[in-house]
Amino acid sequence: MALLLAGCASAPASIDAGLDAASRDATIAVQLDAAPRDAAEAPTDAPPPDAGPETLAAMRDRLFATLGDDECERWSSMDESRRAVFLTITHRLFTSITPDGLPMLAHVERVYLVLGGGDDGTSSGGAENNRLFLSTDAYLHDRMVETWNDTNVIDDGAGATWIHTRDIAGPHDPFDASIETDTGLRCVLFFETSDSRPPTAQAHFFEGAPEPVRRGDEIDLPADPHMMEIDLDFNCVHDSNPTCGDFYERYVTSNGEFECEWAPSGCGSVATGSGG
Repeated sequence: MALLLAGCASAPASIDAGLDAASRDATIAVQLDAAPRDAAEAPTDAPPPDAGPETLAAMRDRLFATLGDDECERWSSMDESRRAVFLTITHRLFTSITPDGLPMLAHVERVYLVLGGGDDGTSSGGAENNRLFLSTDAYLHDRMVETWNDTNVIDDGAGATWIHTRDIAGPHDPFDASIETDTGLRCVLFFETSDSRPPTAQAHFFEGAPEPVRRGDEIDLPADPHMMEIDLDFNCVHDSNPTCGDFYERYVTSNGEFECEWAPSGCGSVATGSGG
């Protein structure tokens, strides 16, 4: 397994639309201040515009704090796969823009669980690995339901939109709805095609009545109507651990640098290297 976080400063530059990280952040900052493209079509329940711009780092700080006290100790204790999952998924939600001009991430209210590559962090896939369990606000939940029902209103940050999932397996139990980024994997059976731009971000949530989310020994979460499970699928068998193989490079090439040296505010050097 590559030392993803320790080596992130020398990662390949993104070729996505020719934007480097600074340009991408500047573009998103403009979007944060902008009105919806067509005010007449803006959802009536959109949040007020006085929230102001919030950086990716600030959003991560806000959300990571919902996991509990002692953020620095918690971050330091997480293995590299769990950190990489948190960093790449929050970045993907930051670059995805909702109709109010704000990132999807701005509408995420808490983190329930951060899962990496199993007990030792090395598992590439698995239904209980390499994903986040989050809670959104009502605005984002409604836009996700619209997307599940084929009204594609969320920009996926890479020139397309979020769409009703193409995954033939459908939503993960017990969720009853699923959406994914249109920009992502393209596969014929288990073979990737030339127009593939992995990873695909895939989210599962409740359109109808919520249920508790329980899987294995680690996942035991309440029946939250706004809960979202999300992972990134890097290949045609849906491996989702950013630290495996060339998955880090795949992410950066398609989506840009993801501020991989981030750590909770004030935690200093625990941002790099492998966790204990």
